[in-house]
Amino acid sequence: MNVLIVEDEKSLSHEIEIFLTKQGFNCDVAFNGKSASEKIFVNAYDFVLLDLGLPDYNGLDLLREAKEAGKEPAFIILTARNEIDDRITGLDMGADDYLSKPFSLGELHARMQ
Repeated sequence: MNVLIVEDEKSLSHEIEIFLTKQGFNCDVAFNGKSASEKIFVNAYDFVLLDLGLPDYNGLDLLREAKEAGKEPAFIILTARNEIDDRITGLDMGADDYLSKPFSLGELHARMQ
């Protein structure tokens, strides 16, 4: 399965990438919204792990663009935004799941199953 990790915190993205690779996933990483947008529209992903607080983009805008273009990966939001309104907004916009940071890699993997 192909996964795009959209996370500007490089140490966290690397940790997720190593963990998921060991679980048999093929991972690409984008550290900003522009790069993530290009990758989503060129490649086929089963999952997009999406941070909302990107340096150049609002992650929800990226989610909206992908959904409007008919892209079908499962979007899992991984973010420090922990307010219930943020969760509801992300899910209402089409995210398949929402995990607040810090989170367990084991829980992330279970949700991807």
